[in-house]
Amino acid sequence: NMSRSGSGESFQDDFVAWPSGEGPAGGGRGSSARRGSLSGIKDSTATPTERFVGRADEDEGSGMGMVQLLHLVLSHAVMQGPLAAPLVSALFRSFPIHASPDQVEAFHLVLIEHCRSVVEDVLQRGEPVAIANCIGVSSVLLDRLMAGFFTSEPVLEAVNIVMLTLNSLTASGTYASRVLANVDQNLLVADTAHIARLTCLTAIQRSRPMGAYDEGDDDLKLAVLTKVGECMRQLLLVPSNLLGGQGTMRKQGGYPTPAPTSRFYPLWQSASLSRCCPSSVSCTYPNLTIIEEPDRAFVVTLMADIHSMLLDKRRDIREQAVVVVVSLLQRRRGIMSELLITDIPRGDHRMETVDLMNRGGFGALLVAHEATTIAENVGSGSSHNKKYASFFEWLERNQEQVAAVFHGIHVQASRMAMATNVGAATPEEAIENEQKVMLLKLTSQDSSDRTILGGLERAELAQRSHDATAESHTLWKRQGFDDLSSGAMQWKFLLRQLKGSCTIWEGGRISSPLDESLFAKSILVNSLLKKRSDTNESDDAQPNALVVTNALLDNAKKSRSNETVKRWKLDLTEGYERQRRRLLPNYEFHGLYNIDEKIDNVQYVDETGLRAIEDANDEKPISESQIETLDRSDLDGSSSSVIITPAEMEVTADLLKKMKLQTRHDDDDDDYEIMEDEENDNDDASVIATHTVSGEEQTVHPKSHKNDRSAENTDAKADEDNDGGKQAEMDEGEKGNISASSYDLITGLLKAGDWPEKSYNISRCTGLEVSKALLLWCRNALYVVDGFEQTDGEGLKGKIKRLKKATANYQVNIRQHNSEHTDQQQPPAEKAKGKEKTSQESSEDEITYQHRSQRIAFSDLYSVYRRRYQLQQSALEFYDVHRNGTLIAFSTNEEREEVLSKVLSTPLPSSIFSSSVLGGSTSINYKKFMNNLRAKITSQWVQGKITNFDFIMHMNSFAGRTYNDLTQYPVFPWVLSDYDSEELDLNDPAVYRDFSKPMGGQKESRAMQFKDRYEALQQSYEMGDGPPPFHYGTHYSCAAYVLYYLMRLEPFSRLALSLQGGKFDVADRLFHNIGASWSSASSENLQDVRELIPEFFYLPDFLTNSNMFDFGTTQLGKTVHDSTLPTWAKGDPKRFIRIHRQALESDHVSRNLHRWLDLIFGYKQRGQEAVTSLNMFVHVTYEGQVDLDSIEDPVERDSIIAQIQNFGQTPSRLERRPFPQRVVVSAFKEKGVDFSSLSSLATLTPPFCVVGAPQRVYLRVNAVDTCKVGMVGQIDSSVGDMCLVKGQLVGVGRTCALILPSRKYYRFGGPNNGVSVHVAVTSARYREVNKVLSIHDGMHRGPISVAKPSLNGLWLITGGIDSTVRVWKYNSQNMQLQATLCGHDGGRITCLDVSTTFGSIVTGGTDGKILVWDLRTLTFSRQLNHTPSTPCSAHDGSAKCFAVKSVSINHKNGNMVTLVHSTLCVFDINGNLVAEQSPADEFKGNDIPSCAISTDCPEWMELGIVAVSGHMNGDVRLWSIDYESELLVLRHLLPERVHSCPITALRVSGDKQDTLLVGDISGKMSACLTVKLDQLNTSELSSLVAEVQSGAES
Repeated sequence: NMSRSGSGESFQDDFVAWPSGEGPAGGGRGSSARRGSLSGIKDSTATPTERFVGRADEDEGSGMGMVQLLHLVLSHAVMQGPLAAPLVSALFRSFPIHASPDQVEAFHLVLIEHCRSVVEDVLQRGEPVAIANCIGVSSVLLDRLMAGFFTSEPVLEAVNIVMLTLNSLTASGTYASRVLANVDQNLLVADTAHIARLTCLTAIQRSRPMGAYDEGDDDLKLAVLTKVGECMRQLLLVPSNLLGGQGTMRKQGGYPTPAPTSRFYPLWQSASLSRCCPSSVSCTYPNLTIIEEPDRAFVVTLMADIHSMLLDKRRDIREQAVVVVVSLLQRRRGIMSELLITDIPRGDHRMETVDLMNRGGFGALLVAHEATTIAENVGSGSSHNKKYASFFEWLERNQEQVAAVFHGIHVQASRMAMATNVGAATPEEAIENEQKVMLLKLTSQDSSDRTILGGLERAELAQRSHDATAESHTLWKRQGFDDLSSGAMQWKFLLRQLKGSCTIWEGGRISSPLDESLFAKSILVNSLLKKRSDTNESDDAQPNALVVTNALLDNAKKSRSNETVKRWKLDLTEGYERQRRRLLPNYEFHGLYNIDEKIDNVQYVDETGLRAIEDANDEKPISESQIETLDRSDLDGSSSSVIITPAEMEVTADLLKKMKLQTRHDDDDDDYEIMEDEENDNDDASVIATHTVSGEEQTVHPKSHKNDRSAENTDAKADEDNDGGKQAEMDEGEKGNISASSYDLITGLLKAGDWPEKSYNISRCTGLEVSKALLLWCRNALYVVDGFEQTDGEGLKGKIKRLKKATANYQVNIRQHNSEHTDQQQPPAEKAKGKEKTSQESSEDEITYQHRSQRIAFSDLYSVYRRRYQLQQSALEFYDVHRNGTLIAFSTNEEREEVLSKVLSTPLPSSIFSSSVLGGSTSINYKKFMNNLRAKITSQWVQGKITNFDFIMHMNSFAGRTYNDLTQYPVFPWVLSDYDSEELDLNDPAVYRDFSKPMGGQKESRAMQFKDRYEALQQSYEMGDGPPPFHYGTHYSCAAYVLYYLMRLEPFSRLALSLQGGKFDVADRLFHNIGASWSSASSENLQDVRELIPEFFYLPDFLTNSNMFDFGTTQLGKTVHDSTLPTWAKGDPKRFIRIHRQALESDHVSRNLHRWLDLIFGYKQRGQEAVTSLNMFVHVTYEGQVDLDSIEDPVERDSIIAQIQNFGQTPSRLERRPFPQRVVVSAFKEKGVDFSSLSSLATLTPPFCVVGAPQRVYLRVNAVDTCKVGMVGQIDSSVGDMCLVKGQLVGVGRTCALILPSRKYYRFGGPNNGVSVHVAVTSARYREVNKVLSIHDGMHRGPISVAKPSLNGLWLITGGIDSTVRVWKYNSQNMQLQATLCGHDGGRITCLDVSTTFGSIVTGGTDGKILVWDLRTLTFSRQLNHTPSTPCSAHDGSAKCFAVKSVSINHKNGNMVTLVHSTLCVFDINGNLVAEQSPADEFKGNDIPSCAISTDCPEWMELGIVAVSGHMNGDVRLWSIDYESELLVLRHLLPERVHSCPITALRVSGDKQDTLLVGDISGKMSACLTVKLDQLNTSELSSLVAEVQSGAES
């Protein structure tokens, strides 16, 4: 411990010295006794007048005369007439401008003393108006208290005065209650109780610590609590009616305003300062009329404060808080029960009811209080220390649940209108602000110069007139911008809908399947095409006319919707395990690549078909220009498998010398680890901006050409100078344009009700594209608005600059199918000229501005992460509940931390930071939370509860890697080393890479070369003539490598083009062979040590050239098209991905993956362990190793950052110790079965497979019950939905759908064309099953035929007999329509499903269509081409398509199971057929399926059950997929025939997907559980062991 003087000497340069005599208590505790606290009052018996002025018997010079005059003024104002409050308020503000805080406090205390004296006198003999003035005086004290003027003593006096007034008005027999009429008394009591409630709440808040060095005033807290407990009955008084029963006080607006001519008006006006103060004075407290249910608002706000007092360190405060709670329970038990019995959301989308009232909770306080009171009255002598001991013990045991419930109470209190926020943090601050206002008024007027005074008055009048005019213009302008922005957004949404095949024109009228909608798009399109065909036939003069034949019309009628969208791109939102699987329509493709959409007849063909087309067109193997571009000296003619790496990607010692980087000299490089570092200002970044591409002011990573770098820097500087030259002209032109410098410009982009409270200049990063934007902080959401920049000014007064949109397009060759030419026909001159243009070069009528507004609501925020940007810790990445990532970079680390702190202090109910996850804690330590989360995930992985893929993705995220930054893309390991065998044995360790070595150490001969390089560089470094030594001049991950893998897939194709200067790299350098890439990275190329990316384990689409880009031909004559797969993949990308993922999850990889993690994220990443492990990269790639602050030239600094990011960036180190090894167990041992291992194997066992023996599927019926819930009014007893609640089977009727988290259900199909919400399972809050909670009418134009809530209960999808689908958001009994989806051709919607994991909706109807919709954008995605085994009639116009019976989504990979008539099919998330029912399994008669559902089985678990079907005869069948034949295989038929009639409902239950719930048309339900090994008899177990052993031998 340091002494006070020592502490002062050590920190005198860092901290402001404490005032003498008021340093921190204890010489360094960091907090001190508050000035003016009750404990500091020396003479508590003397009045303030006696303490500060003197006694009445003293000499005349003591100032008593002035005090007596003050008393007379107060008494006359209150007694003689109405409206005394403004005069009293003026007296409180009349202290001198030079007065010190102590002098002002003394003045206020004297004034309050005489206010009390006058109030006491009036309450004994005053008129009704005088009594009303007493209430007005109380409102003045409240106003000053909320403004922050009072210290503890005047605060307590204010409480005493208002409680004195309230007691006099409410107690029977007092003078005030006798002199007032009933109506007058009710009128005044309402105001007095309201002021008293606010005064007590504000006083409690003032007793808390108000800053880092303020310890609060516990004495004040105890005194106010005691007063509240004594006067609780009066505080809760809310008269039921006022002014003759004209209104009620229970609801907002129930407090009437008397007419000005009424006799009540002077009383009403005098009772509150807010009603009688001049317009120049603003009151700080809320009026009674704006508060709904005042007594409830008071109880909620008071309970929010009570929580901390129940945990206070002082026993007397805790016990007094208990007294207050008991009083509330006695008088407002209903409100207290509602607050203390509540549903708390849990992290797995469940709702848990927490009851703090019963079973020893707060309800037991009543009994304890009565017992304590009796004991005190009898004088039993019980120990005072044991008072309420049992309650406090219960409180300590249940502190997590208590904290969670009180967090909800805090949230409710924050939304109440009864705000008690103090205007200033300290009285000193409030006094200083008031004196500043006085000074301004004093300097603005000169009473001696009436001319100036008159001029000022006229100027003030003119200013008010100008302000009024400006305000009206602002409102008009804001409305105009709102209308323009709203209209533009609606037009954009409408055009996007019209772009697809299922648009707003479809659906619309109720009809049978035989009829076609009058406005169906097929009718409109066919009519239009027919007219065009007739016109073209009559006009032969048009050489390029499009002639539509009857055959074309017939084909268009039969074509599926997938064919109407020719180009697709990857959806960048993430799904299960952060996988990005879904493809979206790419409407920008044709404009980006200058392709005429009308003649774009692209159709994907495989390698065989491509060769046939090329032979027919006599294509050349490679163009001359490409041959000249390729440096033949870099090629190795002896092998075709060598991957050519650009020379610019390798770092040499000479290049590092030229960069002249200064290395940070730190004693411990571990300071830059995620594990240890809390705030680091010098970490790596994500993106550098130099090259403009399509987007709003977007920039990308610099090209990988040395010659371009200097040119780019020159251009950047020229642009900078040019902007400076135009600044004066720009300012001149914008002087008359208010919208260019006002935030009204962007309000139209915001949701109604949102208004920015603060803004930040940021950069939005997507891949390599960077857009300048504004981050707007609103009360309920964040906005990222592209295309704007705040140039000067602070806060919302800054000037807003609109940024021009830069555009780019490329001329690339597209392989056309069945076309005369393989390339688009273009004039040669157009091909030769540059293909990139900016908005400055565009024509004047072209749109040069584009602003994207993204809203991230706090209620939808899922997570937020710290990220690096441009080698500095200055970025944040937000994820919403749809797993839509947004990466933004701030100007400084301070701004980043400010926003992060504000976000974490905001209620985030849907996030990983929610109170239900944190156990009720309201304060979040980001670093601690992330460390705990990482430790939890690591433990789950070690125990086998999550997959290897999921764990690697988590480690990448913790280390700062993200999809949104290609320079810091997630890194995955090469897993296999065998890419040539015909078949692959995943049980053979020889087929795997060595996980203990980096890619540079896989081959010993190449490893020795790297080692020699390191030793040579080390000698140079020790001699002071070189950079720190390294093994590799390249990295295992950088933006160029990511685009190298993903170049075939949009939007990465255009990013690859922008990185390569507008064209693809030469064919020999492109990614075209997986085996060759492995050989290059592991053994053959000294410049290549790259690892893999996540897409290698889940996304087959990146391996096929579906967009038919012409990548050219290698020098050896090979056309680069689809990526060449390993032999064992048999030419199928899906097979390769499936086997590759199986290899990643294999036992061998599980046992050794921790070694690779040590290299990438762990203790072998740097230091001596890295040197020993051959794992040292260039020092500039490591976090915090470059001192960027030493580079003063911004151009040079940007260039350095660009070059470093080209090298690659090493992830942040997560561990300084070895990663733990994953536990790998097997159920079958040599001696028998190890039953203890089953719990570890259960989590990753495929659905419905026997744990330990996944090759077997065996279910047994565990329970049978009858459905009783939701059956009233139903025409039959069909089961509609089921779930398990604590092992009990709960089902609802056919027209019902369960809301799983809240244990409620929707009922639909009634004549109200809507739904109603009912109780499904009883709870402490709802004790009656089927109870109606809410009714929602008119949700469709006709009755609802099907409804499906999402698993988290937040979304409801409904389908009606009007053929439309509607999407609703359900929140707190409010049903909000999000969209109406129209695409079915008449008839009713028969089935639907929704997945929030992948953001998909799939619907089926009686028209036979199965449509897929995007939940995130609420637009059409695609139509599934489901062909039933029994074909429809071939005659057009008489076709009777079978209605769709079932659709179901797999929540782990997005696959969709469909049932049409008797045919079962499985489609992937992109609409491709995965498997269909075998013709041999065709069902007829009573065996046909009646319903089907999907399980959550990943595709790499080939043995798992993917679908379950229920049949008309009561059978239940389980299906898996034979991926070789692409057929569904029957794996299991339930042997126990519990059901003998049609199955109507199926549900897969349980986290492990091991329970099947079945319901039939008779109302019977059954629960079937997967059999466990320990439940098998001896013979069954022996046969299973023999089966496993024979399979292992074979």
